[in-house]
Amino acid sequence: MPSSIFIAPSRNRLIVLALLTISILPLTSPAWGQPIPVRSTSDTTSKPDFQYKVVGSSNTGPYTYAPETWGDLRINLVNARSESREVLCTTYFDQDPSLQYGRQVWLPKQSILRTSHPILVPKCDPAPGRNLNLRSLILDASESNEVMIRNESGQRFHDAAILVAQAGRNTAVFGDSAIASTEPGNEIADLIVAGRVGQQLTNRFTILNDPFLPADESVLKTFDHLILADGRITDDFAATTALRAWLHAGGNLWVMLDQVDPVVLKRLLGDDFSGHVVDRVGLTSVRIDKASALTDTEMTEAETVDYDDPVDLVRIVNPSFTASYSVNGWPVAMTKACGDGKLLLTTLGARAWVRPRPESMEQPTDPLKTSNVIAASPLTTIARDFFSPRNPPLLPLNTIEPQVREYIGYTIPSWGAIVGTLLGFSLCILALGTWLNLSGRLEHVSWMGSILAIIVSAGLIMIGRTSRQAIPPTLASVQFIQGIRGTDEIRTEGLLSIFQPEGSQATIEVTNGGRMIPDMTGLEGTSRRMITTDLGTCHWENLPQAAGLRSTSFTQSQTVIDRLQAHATFNSNGVVGKYSGQLPVGSDAILATRNGRMGVALKADGTFIGRAEDIFERDQFLSAGLLSDEQNRRRRTLESLLTNPKRKDYPDRPQLMFWSEPWDNGFRFGEGLARRGTSLVALPLVLERPASGTEIFIPSPFLNYFNRRNPDGSLPSTMWDATRNEWQERSTPGLSWLNFMIPRELLPLTLRRARIDLKVAGPVGRVEIFGLKDGSVISLKTVMDPVGSLSIEISDADSLTLDDEGRLSLGLSAGDPNRPELTHSAADQNRTDEQRLAPTQINQSAKVNYWRIESLALQLWASTAKTPLTD
Repeated sequence: MPSSIFIAPSRNRLIVLALLTISILPLTSPAWGQPIPVRSTSDTTSKPDFQYKVVGSSNTGPYTYAPETWGDLRINLVNARSESREVLCTTYFDQDPSLQYGRQVWLPKQSILRTSHPILVPKCDPAPGRNLNLRSLILDASESNEVMIRNESGQRFHDAAILVAQAGRNTAVFGDSAIASTEPGNEIADLIVAGRVGQQLTNRFTILNDPFLPADESVLKTFDHLILADGRITDDFAATTALRAWLHAGGNLWVMLDQVDPVVLKRLLGDDFSGHVVDRVGLTSVRIDKASALTDTEMTEAETVDYDDPVDLVRIVNPSFTASYSVNGWPVAMTKACGDGKLLLTTLGARAWVRPRPESMEQPTDPLKTSNVIAASPLTTIARDFFSPRNPPLLPLNTIEPQVREYIGYTIPSWGAIVGTLLGFSLCILALGTWLNLSGRLEHVSWMGSILAIIVSAGLIMIGRTSRQAIPPTLASVQFIQGIRGTDEIRTEGLLSIFQPEGSQATIEVTNGGRMIPDMTGLEGTSRRMITTDLGTCHWENLPQAAGLRSTSFTQSQTVIDRLQAHATFNSNGVVGKYSGQLPVGSDAILATRNGRMGVALKADGTFIGRAEDIFERDQFLSAGLLSDEQNRRRRTLESLLTNPKRKDYPDRPQLMFWSEPWDNGFRFGEGLARRGTSLVALPLVLERPASGTEIFIPSPFLNYFNRRNPDGSLPSTMWDATRNEWQERSTPGLSWLNFMIPRELLPLTLRRARIDLKVAGPVGRVEIFGLKDGSVISLKTVMDPVGSLSIEISDADSLTLDDEGRLSLGLSAGDPNRPELTHSAADQNRTDEQRLAPTQINQSAKVNYWRIESLALQLWASTAKTPLTD
């Protein structure tokens, strides 16, 4: 009998290794990864010479599939023959046997292959414990006709089942199987369960402890939260790439640095990680303080906890994160926005984030809501943000579908054809008149000219009708391309529309990764297969393309040869920078931030500049005054993206955006298709510090602001809501002190002067701006009865001082307490605010007028100090 071996010939070794990394379901048996005895064809036992097994049936425990989400079906293949074999494995769900997913693989002789293929879980009832039955067929791909390979019992079908979890707010942990223990003392599990239960979620989570981690981001989309609690991913570059793409696509990732090698941050974030670890210490006394850099509107007394067994603390310096909590001045909980997702980094051991459950506290009756410990106050705050639902899409497909469809339609006759026809008609009339005049029959020019005009008109009508009816087979797309800062990777999502006038039998293929399901309306009952042949490569069988217009969405992550990036700095005129990358320079470029937008002049060599006069109004999205049809389509898309009411958080950092030609994503629908469309490219702007002593101008979009406590220690009014990024409507006076954040890359700075641009609506009555000078509050400017837009110049440099965090504090008082009649009638003036708001106290005769700060923008003129801020 031959020895037990895994065989991978050299020409296929890389392919096989790549396939092995796609697994998503955890394996808990130590037998996995060990050689499996393979019987030779000469063996006389009843064992077949080919075996097939679906791994991940309902008895494996963890939930790893969700309705209407991609997943990986993991399979094991054993070829006991003394010759190689090529097989096609296909699987379908009971709900729709006509829609199959499969993989074509080649197995060497007497070998074992563990591989997988993607499946799209159908819509179903996601009740806990719900099994989805599936059935597999194994076909001999070497045969011209489809010959089925029977299973061990002689049956043609291989049955299995998978467990389906609730869709949304699912959590998975990269860690060993010990984390799955529910016994007290399992620190990592206790921390995760306490965080989830504290947010009214179940105590269930998935352990990803397979030796081969997922190498495709789409199969990770089952999870909204991933936690790195061991270092296996450190040297797994394929899994790191998949995890990075999943993070930037909207996932929440928690890296426990006390459990993970810090090098994983560098490999995950690339050049965007600039911190370094100082050391690792043990603490017997821990007090978790709220980091002062976060906000000073909340001040809480932290609790000190003593430990007999020291708690680990990894001390890290300037990791380009925003610290939320610290211990002894060292950050222990930090967050960083990464594309559409968020990265949470903790450096303190798990025990410090939880507290023992008091004996007087009863466990919930629901076993899915129990926990061994309870979350400490800092963990409750962290968990509220981390275990949140996935963000809605930045660019909903229904907003770009009209733009895609507009690229498919009739063509307008060319200017040359129309002018040439009319010019020919004029020449014919001239020649006809000349000939009739010379022959003495000029009186016939009227009826002959009319006939000629009718002929020309008929020709023009035929040209127009032909142009309207001659719509060629077309592939149109609108793509949103986002560069992943610090790496050579991009994320692309969008919509494809395919027009086939008479249908087509061309094979639909995916050649460069990504996920795309063709529109199969009307093809129900027809046997269709998605066959995966390699990592990121698949095609559809038995799927004809119906006549007419079909649309489909897609997502894709890929590595580019020439990194897409944009660098910028500041000078006395504004922002200057340079774009470089694989995509050609486009048009209609803008700089977009959460606080505003400005147009930039993007040249063919990639250089760009944005000046003070290029700052946009609130409802402006393009620099052009008179928009073409294409620019109007672009304006609608930008408006939908940048004013999405469900995504007030975007963009989290300055972005260079421009429109370029469509990116070739490797989706193939046949030959001869006319390609039309456009790509919106969004690149995080890498800010660089100008030379020391440089005079610079900082435009308002780069100066974000949030509330701070008033200098006397009182809380600010609710005029400005930083969470919703909008000013609130009011009828009573209010005072808000704001911290304006200077880009960290520019610090330290010496501020010279400032200008505040305000736009007000309603009877505000009075506006006053305050500053801090030598620690004292001073009035900088007062405007009575402001109307519409106003600009306030601040030339007192001593009142424009920055604190240690690079924040400029200014106060805004709005409303006139001495003239309540501006907003309240006489019947309403003598009542308190509580009485005015109480439904039972409403006075129908009282009239209330409201006012509002519609917008506030600050612009700064400064010079860079000689000593830059060091890490």
